[in-house]
Amino acid sequence: MAGQADGSVDRGRDALLRALSDGGVRFVLIGGAAIESHGVDYATQDIDVTPDREHENLERLATVLNGLDCRLELDPDDPDAAIGLPSDYFTAATLGRAMVWNLRTEHGKIDLTLEPAGFPDGYAQLAPEARQGRVSRTLIEVAIASLDDVEHSKRLAGREKDRDYLEEVGRLQPTQREREAQGVTRDYGYEDELEPPSR
Repeated sequence: MAGQADGSVDRGRDALLRALSDGGVRFVLIGGAAIESHGVDYATQDIDVTPDREHENLERLATVLNGLDCRLELDPDDPDAAIGLPSDYFTAATLGRAMVWNLRTEHGKIDLTLEPAGFPDGYAQLAPEARQGRVSRTLIEVAIASLDDVEHSKRLAGREKDRDYLEEVGRLQPTQREREAQGVTRDYGYEDELEPPSR
């Protein structure tokens, strides 16, 4: 069930999500933390979220980020390579200039993905299937993307760690819904280039 606590609290993760929630930011939790929150084993230390791109929501998100001593991550394997950002760096306009922000904050890592693979409309597509639930290793409830949606995005992203996870859980191949949406008539490998359905 989504949101079951595992008995230990990651204080950084909890504080980071709480800052977003207390700041009135609308977002959906995606990525590894969402998978964990559906009760599936998945090792991750960061938080991946897709915020609503509505202007006032991005302004609230900017305000929260400006208070978290953010650094822009250049290399995930080298924390010292992150660039410190001014405390007034973020605005709604700034956030709208990129679809992905990889940040290190005083509470830990957060990846903001405005347009996850397979979801060009971002929050607007993910929110209808998301469910409010407690995030794994926290005491806070937020909107958690459906496991189907998270795995769909991972299939399209095609990164090595995504393939490893999907193979382990036996869901490497697209679902029937994905096949119908994309006109797929055979199993695919990651040498195939899949495009999201046109809109």
